[in-house]
Amino acid sequence: MRNRVLFPMAHPFLAVIGGGNMGKAIITGGVQARILSPSRVCVAEHDAARRSRIAATGVTVFSSANHAMHWLSKQAASPAEGQVLLAIKPQSLADTCVECDAAGGLDGRVLISILAGTPSAKLAERFPGARVVRAMPNLPAAIGQGATAICLGAGVADVDAKFAESIFKGVGPLVLRVDESLMDAFTALAGSGPAYVFYLAEAMIAAGLAMGFTPEQASAITRATIAGSGDLLAQSSDAPEQLRAAVTSKGGTTQAATVVLDDKQVRADLIAAILAARDRGTELSR
Repeated sequence: MRNRVLFPMAHPFLAVIGGGNMGKAIITGGVQARILSPSRVCVAEHDAARRSRIAATGVTVFSSANHAMHWLSKQAASPAEGQVLLAIKPQSLADTCVECDAAGGLDGRVLISILAGTPSAKLAERFPGARVVRAMPNLPAAIGQGATAICLGAGVADVDAKFAESIFKGVGPLVLRVDESLMDAFTALAGSGPAYVFYLAEAMIAAGLAMGFTPEQASAITRATIAGSGDLLAQSSDAPEQLRAAVTSKGGTTQAATVVLDDKQVRADLIAAILAARDRGTELSR
């Protein structure tokens, strides 16, 4: 079981704007890990079905950011007593700014953002006076196995990130503080990373079908193999190349496969693909 870090005192009141998959995962994980107290959290989500699912965690739910910010203002009159977690899609940012401004804005509050490709400087401009902490969790956060990078915007102190770090420790074993210049790289490696694994799974299942397995068999074999290999990699102190060497006998079946991969330059192409994802993230953030 991963280490769970309980916030040492009553944590700041938290208004979460956005209750989609990642927002829900963060709230659920935080509540289950006893990092977040439901009575001190509210969520703004336009979709009624999502609100209903989130309400099951015991937090207060609203249909708009405007209502959530009014709740936060009532609960935490001092900016230090309340923070905001922005878990919306980037295209919803403009509308959210209008709703928050109508409720008094975020002046003096810490704003934790998980918006991909949205620099802290842009968020600070949109939310005047806010102290911006950027975070990028990845999809396995939905099952409590996420990897998250956190960086601080200009003028933000280390203490401003403490609550954010505790929140993301509720949804995964890795919370890494990085410079903002590496956020696009982290997004390419970890944020998009699950897609690379799923891409491999698709190919393995297709190969299984080509060799005569049923779809159910090919899927079960592939899922068990990838899950087991991932667990072994996580628990072993050996480097990936050492683990791969342990499976690869000279002249054997695995070597026959890796020779084809090397001939096709799959390793180099994967590296190029991840670098392309990073570069695209940089383009989107401009």
